[in-house]
Amino acid sequence: MHDSKQFDDCPYDLDIAARMSLVEITDNAGSPFLLMPEHIVKKKKMHHRIIFVVLKDRKNKILLVKKKSEQKNVLWEFPCYGIVYAGESAEGTAYRELEKHFFIDDSIAMKEIATLPYLQEDSYVQATVFLAGPYYGINSANKTFLYNEETIQDAMFIDKEEFEGLLSFNPEMFNPIITWAYRANWLYK
Repeated sequence: MHDSKQFDDCPYDLDIAARMSLVEITDNAGSPFLLMPEHIVKKKKMHHRIIFVVLKDRKNKILLVKKKSEQKNVLWEFPCYGIVYAGESAEGTAYRELEKHFFIDDSIAMKEIATLPYLQEDSYVQATVFLAGPYYGINSANKTFLYNEETIQDAMFIDKEEFEGLLSFNPEMFNPIITWAYRANWLYK
């Protein structure tokens, strides 16, 4: 991954390992003003930045995943979610998460859809939603989509008609942000 995409004009005199353990606490406008360790940010429910990535294939299908979890009813959700670390750009976080979960490098096209306040687990965050793709990378040897089996339980590309059918049949199977993004007309443009 290229540092130019991963990091903003970083004001911190810290090495990359130190930056990747710290999260920028932000004000209500999303401007950073303090660095804190990630575990404290989560525990204290402090305002910070996150990203979501919608990944599309060449047929305009979106990728939905079930993340590995000990819970029984795991919801289908966007393929990537991530906390923006100290000095990291939101776009850099999106590329980092695509690499981590799907082995996709930063050559894939990435477009910011929106940045908005979002309530996540009783804390307010500033969420930036990206659209990545089209994704052409299927393993040519066995014609399968590759994903990190340590983090992802299941994955599927789904077109608009399939999504609408599943949504009308069982809306509880999706993370609510997916339903919201669909109603905002962000998924199938």
